[in-house]
Amino acid sequence: MENLLRLIPADIRGDLIEREETCRVCNEKTGEQIAVVDYWDIKTSRLIKCSNCNHIQLDPMLTDSETSKGCNAFYIEQLLGSGNEEERINFVRNFRRGVVFGYSLKRKKISPHSVLELGPGSGYFCAGLKFVFPDIEITVLDININVINFNKEHHNYKIIHDIPDYLIPECINRFDLVIARDIIEHVSDISKVIKNVNKYLTPNGYFHFITPNGHEDVWKHYLTSKLTDSPSELLINHVNYYDGKGLKKFLVQEGFIPVKYYTYKIKTTLRGSGWKKNQKLMSPVSMRKNADLLIKRQDMEMSDIELKKEKILDKWYIQNKAKWITYLFSIYQHISIFRINPELNIGHEIYGLFKKK
Repeated sequence: MENLLRLIPADIRGDLIEREETCRVCNEKTGEQIAVVDYWDIKTSRLIKCSNCNHIQLDPMLTDSETSKGCNAFYIEQLLGSGNEEERINFVRNFRRGVVFGYSLKRKKISPHSVLELGPGSGYFCAGLKFVFPDIEITVLDININVINFNKEHHNYKIIHDIPDYLIPECINRFDLVIARDIIEHVSDISKVIKNVNKYLTPNGYFHFITPNGHEDVWKHYLTSKLTDSPSELLINHVNYYDGKGLKKFLVQEGFIPVKYYTYKIKTTLRGSGWKKNQKLMSPVSMRKNADLLIKRQDMEMSDIELKKEKILDKWYIQNKAKWITYLFSIYQHISIFRINPELNIGHEIYGLFKKK
């Protein structure tokens, strides 16, 4: 299978230019322009592929205030576009994934006691982890105050309202597990974030993340540029697109040892993401959607979502007295059968579990 898939990823090429900002991974000053993107109506920027390490990032990068506004607008848009039932389904799905992850740690004889999750979303992934390890202490960090308040109210987690790029002194050497699921593609300075994670971890602590396969993730913007010569929409702030080989090398250089590292969900690649030039795979041409207007709609249109935790988790297979039933059902729902080497840049998601040296 891997030999066949080696033929699929297409080269992503652009004009070599001087960057406004150096690469946040290796500090290279040149790169290839892959696409022009609009982050809502907040900022027009470029996606630049590093000439040295192949990391692709926004240039110039979003500021903290721009990121905060866009994240708030996207959060509201998502809630307005989904009903209560869809939210419940997503929460339970994340809970099951947390259960699967927890038991994967148990099989490796890893028992975390203090956990920090960066960008926790609904918080139900860590709720699943806590189902496996009832005594763990969970702290969550996010830039979005709505997310932070939700996690405090629904899960009673300890909260930090901040961004991962800033070092928080009271967190140094405090956690034996840091989780960053679907967050490192959003951060402004990945070098600072990874250095902070290393400092937050206790000796021999673990860092778990998932992030989109950068080659496939950027392909939609690359197609829009090539097929329409127009800026594409960047509503969700993916400002980093990771090369599978480069990401592993970077983490090792920053003091981490890979425990598990693979790509999964290859269906999207087989359908053409990352190699097929088809308009159906493009990112939408930018409409410069108004972020402020959407944020103003929040109080007028967002309904009170009845999402009590005890009701969310009121499922026949969630059994505290027979946790093996919960585990087996969760494995059935979320097991990844095909796992590919991330260095091939194939598949939808990169999964990483790394240990601090």
